[in-house]
Amino acid sequence: MSKIKLNLKPVQIRGPAQVRAAVQICALCASVIFWSCAGTPAAGPNQRLAEPLWVSNTSSVYDEGRYISALGFGGDRAQAEKNALGSLTAVFGQTVRGETRASYRYSEAVNEGILHEEEDREIENDVKTSFAMDTLIGAEIRDYWFDGVDTHYAVAVMEKLKCGMRYNDLVESNERVIRNLTDLPQDRRDTLEAYARYALAATIADANGVFVNVLSVLNPASAAAFRTTLKRGEDYRIVQGEIARNIPIDVVVDQDRDDRVRAAFAGAFSASGFGTGSGNSPYRMTVTLSLSPVDLPGNSNEFVRYIVSGKLIEVKTGNEVFPFTISGREGHLSLSEAENRAIRVIEQKIRDGFGAEFAAYLESLSAKD
Repeated sequence: MSKIKLNLKPVQIRGPAQVRAAVQICALCASVIFWSCAGTPAAGPNQRLAEPLWVSNTSSVYDEGRYISALGFGGDRAQAEKNALGSLTAVFGQTVRGETRASYRYSEAVNEGILHEEEDREIENDVKTSFAMDTLIGAEIRDYWFDGVDTHYAVAVMEKLKCGMRYNDLVESNERVIRNLTDLPQDRRDTLEAYARYALAATIADANGVFVNVLSVLNPASAAAFRTTLKRGEDYRIVQGEIARNIPIDVVVDQDRDDRVRAAFAGAFSASGFGTGSGNSPYRMTVTLSLSPVDLPGNSNEFVRYIVSGKLIEVKTGNEVFPFTISGREGHLSLSEAENRAIRVIEQKIRDGFGAEFAAYLESLSAKD
């Protein structure tokens, strides 16, 4: 506050005119003191503030040699930060945008803790965090600003050196997992376990492809070195298909109706890439079909109860590896039509229910020992 020195002397006031003059002098002095104390006025409501430099020129604050940065704005802070992270992802191109999660199965495997070794827990935490935020690993909000009126701004940043090392470690960690998944003794190559492991290896390889695309912006030399050695997901799927062709699955149904139940199971196996055998297969699906009349008093229709009980067996060991059972009741005007309706429902349940459960079972086999 400015200091004001007033040289005041006693004055003898005589008459109304001098009183009015004295009041005016006091008012003037008070006014001078007030404005001297006030200084620069603060921004009032709905007055746009002076913006920080990074809003209009982000790279002037976050040097392009060291950072990758992107600006986002919106009606609130959350929207501004979300848009900033989305804009940062777009910097890496169409091959990464929309694929930051790599694949649902890969993120599942990370969350289940079946991918990385104990020494890679920091990498695993980075991946989980990025999946939860649906953004790139290592991306962070560095600055936020509200203009005082209606717009919020945020800048998302990735530090090239730091994040380049993270992605390099992530790709190497994933490659170790792939080697572990595909390192099986010869006598376990043509098994359902091997099939499932190669399926997961393909998923991880797909994810690594996306991560190397990100690394190509952060550290082009490192990305180029990886591209000379990494296999594509499709390379592992080719081996996966060969394994499936080498292990057709026998399907034997007791009390089948016109081979319809057996055909339904064969179709479900075929959807996963497996054929059906003729007696010499390493796996056999044994199924029992039961149809029995049901008496419902007071109902003019005929009803049947159906039970389909099956189990997938590894022939060499005799172990039951996957059970499956469905049951229910169907009715119609005649017993034969009720049975036909039951068979149609069974076929549908095998295609949908068994197919989904078998796929889930295969996924469970890919977990590391």
